[in-house]
Amino acid sequence: MENFVKPQFFSLLHQEYPTNHKIMVNQFAESTSSSNDDVEDPEVSDSESSVNGSKYQENNNTGLMRIDEGDKIHGIISKRLLSGLGCFESSTTQITAIHKETCSSFTKQAKLQSFVIFSKAVEKKNGGNANVKYAWFGASKDEINNILSHGFSHTLNNGAYSNAICLTPDDNPLDCLQSAVADKNGLKHLLLCRVILGKSEVVHPGTGQCHPSSEEFDIGVDNLLSPRKYIVWSTHMNSYVFPEFMVSFRVTPHVKVPVRNPKSPWITFAALISALSKFLPPHTIKLITKYHSDHKERKITRRDLIQHVRKLAGDALLTAIIKSCKNKHNKGST
Repeated sequence: MENFVKPQFFSLLHQEYPTNHKIMVNQFAESTSSSNDDVEDPEVSDSESSVNGSKYQENNNTGLMRIDEGDKIHGIISKRLLSGLGCFESSTTQITAIHKETCSSFTKQAKLQSFVIFSKAVEKKNGGNANVKYAWFGASKDEINNILSHGFSHTLNNGAYSNAICLTPDDNPLDCLQSAVADKNGLKHLLLCRVILGKSEVVHPGTGQCHPSSEEFDIGVDNLLSPRKYIVWSTHMNSYVFPEFMVSFRVTPHVKVPVRNPKSPWITFAALISALSKFLPPHTIKLITKYHSDHKERKITRRDLIQHVRKLAGDALLTAIIKSCKNKHNKGST
């Protein structure tokens, strides 16, 4: 699974699915058993932890199993999340718990087997590679509980993709952090999921696309070379995505810095939208306008607004417009 994670993460969490999918089922559904008559569970043996030992605590109400902080898997996931948040965000983030799905009920075992069957089908369709990777999904605690119990809903975390759910690559948790709504205890939660990517196609926001454009493709991405979003269609979301871990964390509020008026030339969002309309399609301008309205109504932060605009317009176009504004300012001053 190239271009995904560092070698040390490969060894414990990110293993290629074997041809014998019974082994994969054992890695999840049989994870609460101390022995396996068919095959040794590589994930458990690599973690150097006994599933029945003190390093795991199972919650029978949720079907999740808490992983002890001293376990290797806990350390690897924690490091992956914090490194993906960057220096500043990680310094304000404290991971409080990591839980693993046990597939202890017949319904969850059936969902896992469905995921296995679809991964095998995509593998055959794409010449032997289902392209399964890890990805993050952020939501409120109640939404995550519903996902773990009943599956994904197309109304979750769709943003500009109204007929899909969006996950972010394992090395880019920052983009889904906003969707992780804090619960009554101030904790936020992310799901770390296995996702069948298969063959991806670029999908632009606001197009209304609701399924792959052809049988050749499986999911959508925002960029083929360096995707920041995995766009899984509502028709695929409960067969191509398997939530495996839930990571709970607390974010310390950032220290507020006094606001200073800009001394360099700047451009209002109204003028920026007007300039962007000369280069971007109407549906993209409509989406940017919506985000601007959401900011004015205090539904999203200014930082979120800027991030959305950068993703939709691209830094190259924004830089060109700002430079043009700067040149006009300098000519006016002269």
